[in-house]
Amino acid sequence: MGQLLKSQIISVAAMLAILVLLLGAAPALPESAFTWSLPQRVPGYADTTSPPILIADQNRTVHAFAYQQVGTAGKEIAIVYSQWTLGQGWTNPVDIILSPQKHEAGLLGAFLDQGGIVHLVFFGGDNTGASIYYVRAPLASAASAAAWSEPVLVGDKALNPESGSIAGDDKGNLVIVFNGTETGHGFYAAYSSDSGSSWTQPAAMFLADSDDLFPYNLQVYSSATGWLHAVWSTYSTEGQGRGTYYARLKLGQEQWSQPIELARTDSGYGTQEPAIVENRGQLIAMYYFPPKIFLRTSSDNGVTWTDPIAPFIHVGNNGAGSFAVDSSDNLHLFWGQRITGNPDIHGMWHSIWQSGHWSEPEAIVSGPLVSDHTGDKAFDPTAAQAIVSQGNVMLVTWRSDFGLKGNGVWYSYSILQTPELPLATVAPQANPNITAAPTVGSAKVVPTGSSETTSVATKSAPLSPQNFVTDLNNPISELLVGIVPVVVLILAIIAFIWYRSNRI
Repeated sequence: MGQLLKSQIISVAAMLAILVLLLGAAPALPESAFTWSLPQRVPGYADTTSPPILIADQNRTVHAFAYQQVGTAGKEIAIVYSQWTLGQGWTNPVDIILSPQKHEAGLLGAFLDQGGIVHLVFFGGDNTGASIYYVRAPLASAASAAAWSEPVLVGDKALNPESGSIAGDDKGNLVIVFNGTETGHGFYAAYSSDSGSSWTQPAAMFLADSDDLFPYNLQVYSSATGWLHAVWSTYSTEGQGRGTYYARLKLGQEQWSQPIELARTDSGYGTQEPAIVENRGQLIAMYYFPPKIFLRTSSDNGVTWTDPIAPFIHVGNNGAGSFAVDSSDNLHLFWGQRITGNPDIHGMWHSIWQSGHWSEPEAIVSGPLVSDHTGDKAFDPTAAQAIVSQGNVMLVTWRSDFGLKGNGVWYSYSILQTPELPLATVAPQANPNITAAPTVGSAKVVPTGSSETTSVATKSAPLSPQNFVTDLNNPISELLVGIVPVVVLILAIIAFIWYRSNRI
């Protein structure tokens, strides 16, 4: 009998050993398991401000550039700057740049070079006349208006509504692309080979078929291979998308490739709002072709493209999507759309590119449409802007549909299951012009799956360590929930063996 008991105990011990080995060798939890912070309103932004252009440094800080009305008199539109960190939340936006022309500055793009200089391009003027301007400053002093260079005129006859961007490399090459009318409706490019100290005269890189078509929604992506990839759409005078295009440029040169038509239609709402990114040697372009999002990929730097696919059930057009890449080279996509139902569920959605397919989308925030044209309760997420800080903290911003009155810019963040990148060797000095943001007690949000509204504070609250295990939305909870039944079963077997051995 003793030998039998010994054999049974050895069997149980072997089971426990196997369990330990399985747990130790368990693969990483799926990247779709995220915990998102409660969406909050970014402090200091006006109700109608668009989500900011975001830049992440190597010191756990995200720098945000936007434009909005400032002051109490007139309609002075200025570029404003603020920053966000996981621990301190948002600072108050400060005015940094005014336009030399008609005092209306519309930010088009930002680029941070390896020397710590941030380069901005903006649209100065209105629909009666506008030009394109360039400025630069050390990122560490971005909050000081005095740190910025005098605006340099890059191009005249800019097209309204404005569209454009700036990109560069680590060799001092910069390129500014903007929509204009110098020789017809199209996109024009100006180049610098000395980090913005001088610029060429703008030259057309794309011209629309007629003056009844307007190029818009330009997005560019600078790849590690030295190629600058650009996508954009053309619109009819009624605001309907007619074509979506792609072209590329070798940075340091001034010759764009012949534009490739990614999508085209001659009727209906049309194709529009493209975005582009490169991940693991593959280009991915997305665009809306109502009612769905379509994506195409290229494995040869944009020479050829796959047929379009529509990977998601979501419908509608709520601004261009936003791509972001974490420290493990995982590609994330954020976008605003709705799921058809009764009622329809609108939201800001997130998916990850995994082994050639997109993960099941999750909602960062969602709920029924709140179509508010007069108050501050509008809810219809659009115009995503996302970025990864230090490789392992994801920040995403958005606002409600531009057709609604608007209730400011909103944000949420998540701590990723990826390594934190090393900090910069020399951290930028603190800027005395940066101040903490006050609480805005009237901010509202429609939480996931509910039409109720909830008051929120403006300072970021790090995800609670106390709730790390108990929060069932946390990835570790899935592991714990899976372990508990196994442990209970093993304890039951041991108890049964002990009971049998004491009865015999």
